[in-house]
Formats: sequence, C-alpha cells, structure tokens
Amino acid sequence: MEMACHTSAPEAGESAVENVVPRAAVLPSRSLSGNVNMETSEAIDLLILVDATASMSRFLASLRQSLPQIISISALTNCFQRIGLLAYRDYCDKDLLEWSGWMNVELMENDAEQPDLVDIAGRLVASGGGDYPEATKTGLAKAYEVMRSDAKTLLLLYTDAPPHARLEEYAGNKNDLSEQEALLRKESYGGTGHLFADWVSAASTLRSGKKMAQVMCLLDRGYRREDHYYQFLSTATDGACLQLRGSEPREISETTIEMLMAWMGVRKEGAGEVNLPAEFTHYQDGAIGMTGLQSELDPGATEHLRPQRFKAMVDVLRVPLTRKNLEALLPKKATPLQDLATTYKQSERYRALVTTHLRRIIERDVTSISLNPVFGSLWRTFCNHRENDSRQDMLNLFGLKVDALRDANERAKLKTWLEESYDYTAEVMETIETVQEAERFPCVCLDPTLTFTMERDGDEEGDEEHKPITTFRRDELLEIGRSCDWRILRRLGRVLTRLTFIESAETMPAHLSGSDVTKIPMALADKRYGRRFWKILLHIVVPGTMLGGRSGALLAALAIRLGIQPLVQAAETEMLLWRDRWNNIEIPETWNTSCLSLLLDADEAYLRRHVKGILLDKDRDLFKRLVEYKMLEMNLKTTLHAKVGWRPDKSLIRGGKTILCKSCEYPRSVTVMGSEGICGPCWCNKNDEEEPYDIHIGMGKNVDGIPRSYWYECSVRECRAQYVVYNVDGLNVRPKCHYCREGQRAPVVECIKCCSRTIWPEEYRSEEDSDHFTCSGCQDGKETIVELEVTADALREENGQDWLLQNEDQKLKQPFNGRSLYNAASTSVPLDDFCDRVRILPARDAKDVRLRYQGKPLHNSLALVEELYSWIFRRRTESATCSLCFGNLRKDASLPACGRSGCQQRVCKACLGGWYGLNRAGRIINTAALHCPFCRRAPTAKTLSRCGRGVHAIGGLADAVARSGEWIYAWCHCCGYAKEYIERVCAAGAPEEVQNFTCQECRVSEGRMRKTRHCPGCGIETEKIGGCDHVQCTQCSVHWCFFCGERQHEKDIYAHMREEHGGYYGGLEYDDGYDEEEEDYGDD
Repeated sequence: MEMACHTSAPEAGESAVENVVPRAAVLPSRSLSGNVNMETSEAIDLLILVDATASMSRFLASLRQSLPQIISISALTNCFQRIGLLAYRDYCDKDLLEWSGWMNVELMENDAEQPDLVDIAGRLVASGGGDYPEATKTGLAKAYEVMRSDAKTLLLLYTDAPPHARLEEYAGNKNDLSEQEALLRKESYGGTGHLFADWVSAASTLRSGKKMAQVMCLLDRGYRREDHYYQFLSTATDGACLQLRGSEPREISETTIEMLMAWMGVRKEGAGEVNLPAEFTHYQDGAIGMTGLQSELDPGATEHLRPQRFKAMVDVLRVPLTRKNLEALLPKKATPLQDLATTYKQSERYRALVTTHLRRIIERDVTSISLNPVFGSLWRTFCNHRENDSRQDMLNLFGLKVDALRDANERAKLKTWLEESYDYTAEVMETIETVQEAERFPCVCLDPTLTFTMERDGDEEGDEEHKPITTFRRDELLEIGRSCDWRILRRLGRVLTRLTFIESAETMPAHLSGSDVTKIPMALADKRYGRRFWKILLHIVVPGTMLGGRSGALLAALAIRLGIQPLVQAAETEMLLWRDRWNNIEIPETWNTSCLSLLLDADEAYLRRHVKGILLDKDRDLFKRLVEYKMLEMNLKTTLHAKVGWRPDKSLIRGGKTILCKSCEYPRSVTVMGSEGICGPCWCNKNDEEEPYDIHIGMGKNVDGIPRSYWYECSVRECRAQYVVYNVDGLNVRPKCHYCREGQRAPVVECIKCCSRTIWPEEYRSEEDSDHFTCSGCQDGKETIVELEVTADALREENGQDWLLQNEDQKLKQPFNGRSLYNAASTSVPLDDFCDRVRILPARDAKDVRLRYQGKPLHNSLALVEELYSWIFRRRTESATCSLCFGNLRKDASLPACGRSGCQQRVCKACLGGWYGLNRAGRIINTAALHCPFCRRAPTAKTLSRCGRGVHAIGGLADAVARSGEWIYAWCHCCGYAKEYIERVCAAGAPEEVQNFTCQECRVSEGRMRKTRHCPGCGIETEKIGGCDHVQCTQCSVHWCFFCGERQHEKDIYAHMREEHGGYYGGLEYDDGYDEEEEDYGDD
C-alpha cells in the first residue's frame, strides 16, 4: 500500500506538494484560471462535494436553499460552465456515492434535457456513516474522475468528519480497509483511484494533476478535532477552510453564498461590516513544511494531519469571519466579473435571462436578493428599466413575497438592505466636483449648528416632528418615488425649509467655510451638468441619497408648492422639463390622489406668476377630474346634512280635516275614512252585531273644543304616508297604514311646505285640496322639516348614481369599486376623452334635482350636493375614530363592530380581526371573543366569516358558550369541533396555553380524523387542513358542509351547521342593522 501511494506522485516526477508558496496570515492568491479573458476561453466548473451521512441533515437542507442561488449566479455571471453535485457516505452504506451528472449552465434556457440539481438535492437523504471517519477520499476520487482537463474546477466540500486515515490510530478499521482496496484497484475511477488512497497524494493531484481543482472546505461547527486534514487540502490547492459556528441551514447557506461572492471578487457596496457565522482557519506559518511531502506517513505530514490530542507541531489560527475578512483573505477568481448592469442595458438576451432568474429567486426566497450583491445589483437595474414588460408583475410579486414573510427579523433585514443598497456617496461627490470653482455659488447646505427641534410637553407622544432631520433614514427620503402621502411630503417639507442658502463665497458663514459640510451648487440644475441638482439634493441630509429623475421632479414640485424662494427658479426649470411626461400610464406611482394633487398644487402656484402652467392644459384637466372622482369615492360615507319632512310618532296634533262618519257619527280624521262615508273602525266592524268596544276610544275633545289626534307615519319606505291612530294603546307593532297591509297604494296628498304625505281618499278631496294642501303638523306650528345626517352612499342606494357621476358609454368600467386610482385610469384608456365622458356631481348644474331619503324628498338637494363638493374641492375626507384603539382613520375604512342592529360602534379592520381572530384551531376557545366587545351580542356570521378565522362555523360552539361557566372548551384541529378541555373547578386561574389540541374522539377514532371528502358538486377530492367545515369548492364554487358532505346554499349553510352540528352563528347572516349597505371587510 505504501509503495502504491508513493507511486501516485504527479506524472512529471515532481514532489507531491512542490512549488507551494510559503505564507503567513494571508493565503496566496493563485487563481484557477490565470489571466484568461472570461468571455473567451476561461472555463471553470463548480463541483459540490457533500458528506451525506446521517449527521449532515442540516448541511443537506442548506444545500436546498443555496443551490437555486448558485445556479442563478452561474447563469447571470457566466462564472461556471458546468455545475455538479456529488454525495458520498461510507463503505458500510448501500449508496456509497450519488452523482448528479453535469448541468451545463449555457443550456439551461434551451429546454435541453439536463439533471435537475435542485430536485436531486431535495431527494438526498442523510443516512448511514457507521464509524466516525467517512469515505472522503473516495468522494474526491469520483470528483476527479468526472472533472475535465480543459477546465479548472472549484470544489466546495461540506463535511463534519475526517477521511479514513493511514495513521496508526485508524489502521485496521474495516471501512478504511475497504476504501483502500477499492481505490487501489487498477481501473478504479478511470484509472486514477490509486492517487486518492493517500491524503497527501490526493491534495497533490488536485493541485498539479492533469485535472486541477481549488478546494473550499466548509466544516461543521462541532468538528475541530481533526480539521487539519481539510486545512491541509485547502492550503495545498490554494483554497480556503471555513469552520462554521452556526448549524442552522440558513446560516450555512449564507456563508456559502458569501464565500462564492468573495471568490468572484464581488463586493456588497454600501453595506456595513457583517459578522458571519463561521471562522476562517489557516496555518500560522502558511505552507512551510508541506514542500516535499510524499505520503500521509511521512513525519512532516503527521505534523499537519495528526489529531489535536497529539502535540501538534503546526498551529492553526482561527479568525472570526466577517465580510471584510473574507474579502481580504479568500483567494480570488483571476478575471473580474464584467459590469452586469452594462451588459443588461446592451443585451436583450441577457435582459430576458435576468428577468427569468430574478423571478425564480423571488419565488423561492425573496430574502436572497438582499444577501446577494449580484442579485441586488441586477434587481435595482431591472427596477430602473421601465420599458421591461415584466417589470410591474415582478414588482407586484416582490411586494407579495415580502409581505408574506413571517419572520420579523427577515423583514427587518430586507428593509435594511433596501436602505443600504441606495448609497451613492462616491457618485454624488464626483458630481459636485465636476462643477467649476467659479460656479460653486450660490449653493445650499445643512448648517450643523442650527437646531429646529422644539421641547415637547410631558404628555406629548414622540413622533418625527420632534426629530432632527439628520435622523431620517435613506428609505424614508426615497419614499417620494413610491408615494406622495402627506406624511412623506411633510417630512420632505421639513428638509426643504431647514436648508441654508449661501449666495456667494463672501456671504458664507465663517464656521461653514472650512468645514466638511457638503454644499450642493445650484449650478447643478443647469443642463451643462446634467440637471442633477434635485437628484442629489437629499445627500446633504443622508449621505449617499440619490433620487431618480421622476422623484427629483416631485421634490421640485414640492418646493414650488411650498414657495421656497431660493429654490423656485431651479424647481420651475426642472418641472418644465417634465411637462409632457406626467401623463404616462406606464408609471403607476404617478396615478394616485396624493401625487396628482401635488402636481396640481405646484401648477396652480406656478400659474400665479406665469401665463402658462407647468402642466399641459389637457393633463391639468385630466388630473383634476381623476382626483375629483377619487375624492368623491372616498367621501361616499362622509356625513352630509339633509333636510327632510318630519316623521310623526305618537305626535299629538290639533286640527286636520275631519269627516262625520255615517255609522258612529263621530268626526273622524279623513286619513281613516273608508268609502261611502264610513270611517275605518266602523268599516272593519260593520258585520258585528254588537257595537265594538273600541269605537269610542280617542274621540275626546279638548276644553277649547278643537280635537287633538295622535299622528303616525307608515314605516313602509315606499309609502311613508301619515295618518291618525285612535287606539294608541293597541298599536304594538311598527306603524303600517291600512293600504300597505292590504297591498294597495295609499291615496295621498303632499304638503306644499314640508312635502310630507298624508292619506286623503280621493272621494273626500277637491282639486284645491290636492294643489294647496298643508299638513296638520304645519298648521299646528310643529317643526316639520328636520335635519338628518346622511351619506352620499345611502342616497346612492335610493336615487341611483346619475346625480353623482356622469359616466357616458361606461368610460369608467366599474365606478366606485374601491380600487386604486391607477386601476380606474388604466382601465379607461385612452384617456383623451375622459373629461368629456366623465363628470363629477352633474347635479350641481341641474336646477330641478330632487333627491329622496327613506322615501322622502330632500328640501336642500342642491345645498347637500354643494356640501359634498366642498369636501371634494378641498380634497378632504371625514375621519372616524376606532372604538377599540381610538386611532383615527378614514370614515369609509371603519367597519361595524358586530353588524347587529342597535350597535353603532365602528372599529378599524386591524382591531376587528384582532378581536374575533383570537380563537384559532387547536387552541382554547375564548368565549368572550365570540361576542361583540360593546353590545355583547353574537356578531353576524358575515362579520365572523371575514375576521374570525373560521370560528363562526365550528361544530359544538353553542354548547361551549352555554356551558362556559362549567367547562373550558378547546377547538380540535382535527375534527373542527369545540370539545371539553378542562373543568373550570379544576382550573386555578387561567389554564396553560395549548397548541394543536386534539379531542379524545379524534385520538381513538380514525373515522373522526378523516381529512378528505369529495365535493358534492364536481366530485373533486378535497382535503381539510384546518378551520371550519364551510367549504366553497375552488373548481365548481359549490358551498358544502365538510362534516356531513351535504351541498348547501350559501345563505343556508350556517343555519345548517347550527341545527345539525351545533354551530353558534347560523341565522345571523343578515341582521336588520346593516342589511342596507355592504361593508368592505377586505380579504382574509
């Protein structure tokens, strides 16, 4: 064996580790590829060699995370031509080696048949291993066999155990002997297996053989005792050895990607120092003593390879790994990467490639964009390329994936990256330096000696009003590119109003003349300097901040809007350049109320000093009309004041037309007279032989001889007729006139003063009575015109929306649908005729507009329309207060607390979901959270279905509420029923929190744990993972009960669950309180 190993030296007769450059703390920078142009003949393959024994499960999991990134990096940077995955175990295992085959990176986009490395990595199982050492030598032998001689290979080696050694302490080991026999066979591994039977020979072969590799070792954090083997291998091949300190898959994946980036020479610009969960290990004396070694058994080799329990002659230094250390110490790829942003701009094929891989990256792991500078750089370039048809879809996908992140730390990291990735300090300073000395003034700066913060009262909450502007983050300043919300404009307004303006060098304050305070010359607004003033202005607040062209123009618009005189000329010049560029439907960020309002305000301020505005006339009209439309929609629930006729309710009124009844001979109110001169009470009892007992009720007279009667109004909205009731005590229901009870139309006359309707049968009235009728209430001096609070939305229900909106030919496809202004504009293109076809409040120009509310005409229709317009014109909305958190919100965003009649409390969506969403499957049921927090009644099922996470339809909930004083119930996550958990007498205080509660029946009965049923509509098999038993099939939209499998109507299913399975909320879907308006609870 020893002789065979000695003969495994390189073909040229050199010593096994000759020409290794001595080194101390810094590894040599010998490259794999020499000085070969990357775009021509440089060829590098990436081979991932992983120990797949039982203890390596976390490493395999990390591989599943990092492989998609590695593949995308390879495709986007052209660093690697081929990528392969090789797993090894030990000779006692069934699957000693698992080789994926090579994946050709260039053929990825051609649908060529290639190995799916991600899928192969996902199917790798950590198993076996037997003794402590593993068959690493065999893994290297197989790697060498599949490598090629016309390319260099970067070999990533993941392991947590040493190789089978030839030192005495491992001699005779069964797996070691098996490995030696296998490697020393003449034809093993392409005839080169014998070169890997010895560790020193293996290192020499990988360094100087016909096929060359550079080895990067990543070792498990618990493996230090014999990491000398891998330190030797990485040193011999000019690689690196990293000792992991973290064991989580994400930490391993992050270290791998950081190492690859450092090897490529890619720096993460703008990022601070980052501590990585690993150590960088290297020999203290470099490769001294490795020259001339032939075998593991050489005395010099044992000093490098022997375990630490022997007194090691070679010391290994361990340096905590940071991004800075990694960039400084790791050997680099010789040929630097080409400028990917430039390639993106020049090559259409490369743009398509970038789009494809960015989509894959975002779908798999959006956080990798923030960790990987290659992805980050290309993502920013991609976002700036507005002509890319996939841009908006990708931005939407990115936003969805970020919002879906459950880990708050990950979201925070991504936010930090977004802030760090826009540091353009060097570019800004270079721009300033281009300005000639004679044009450095006038300029603007931020005087560090001036403070603008005010002292706060002790009870005043802290907010950004009291923060120095220098404490703003870059992402806060960049928000203007995405939104012109009033909070953002207020923030930037604080910046603009606190700038110091210096007219000339002579007028510059002494304390600023020799300081390092950055001064932005106003000359940068000139064409000669690329008009970059507004783009870099915010650099003086947060160094490195640079705005895009559109964002800079919006900042200029804000300066005009605020009237900051030293900036006005530069701002107007900038805005005039953008005059014909705002009306671009391809930029969604422009099409919102706040941004268009800013442009309109700036244009109005400009028109005060000039004849022609900074907006095109047609754009001004369009933007104003769109803003008015959106403000109208946002004010549909704003309180308006309507004047309508009164509603008598047991109101005692004197006078009124009376007719002498021929039967009872009482002077009866004309409102109760039947035909043939007989009053209603007599007519109803005309067939009775005895005189009715109530015929005389209510026929008393006042002392002045004038009768007084009790008046009511019919509750039917379409009727609303007023009439007299004599037997007041017998009226035990809502007032409803005789004609409505009989399904007939009431004969009425309308008061010329209050427009109230009074029943007056035609046979008892003259033409004059009809034309000049004045009701009894007006005659008696009652206040018959009252003011009510209404909303435009309620009026729209009764009057339609033609008085609100003129929408010819359905120019607005779905008006008032609650979606964004951009949606309204983008679905109405072309917009050239928008102003001609869409008008806001056309009722303002109509002199005869008559609106009705609850069946009654409004006395102030035009005034009400003007009141609504005042909100629109001022671009204001009415605010509401959440009754739970007392936060302010738009009134149209407030929701009824329970949806039941009589409960007028309204809350915000977050509080509503927080209250009714307390109960979740597998946890203890909080019965208090099943009821309205205010009126303490059960909310409607409609409310619960949106905010209650399925609690509205779980079986047995009625029992849980009824017995809440005796038992604590929990929600079984298997059967979806409320089941007894613990008696209250046994619970001293609050019970311990329970997760994934499973009831006794489900534990013992497989039938109750059934998780799948077939849809009764289309038959598709449906699996219930959790939640209630109300299922709506995604294929056929049928509503059905999962517990029994019966098909139900949508309106009946909760009643079915209550009656058949003990549900609690059935029958409350449509309560009287809110059945007249549709509340927008949003999506779950």
